[in-house]
Amino acid sequence: MRLVTHYDGSRNEYKVFRHNLTPEEANDAVIELSARLFGLFIVDQQEKHAADDPDECTVCRQDVEQSSRMEPKPSFKRRNK
Repeated sequence: MRLVTHYDGSRNEYKVFRHNLTPEEANDAVIELSARLFGLFIVDQQEKHAADDPDECTVCRQDVEQSSRMEPKPSFKRRNK
């Protein structure tokens, strides 16, 4: 059996999110929780984009806007480098 926790190093605290899981269920839970907690999601890219920097790629923004099912649509913000 497995359990899934989140550790906060700045507070030296942890939270238990799921327990009594099979290894496969634990992997699925980590994927689901990562997306929800960190706001990560994957978008299908139709073709290779020409821009080297994703912050400068207008095609990336179009792909996200067309594929996103969020309402209202999120606004684009550049990454902190």
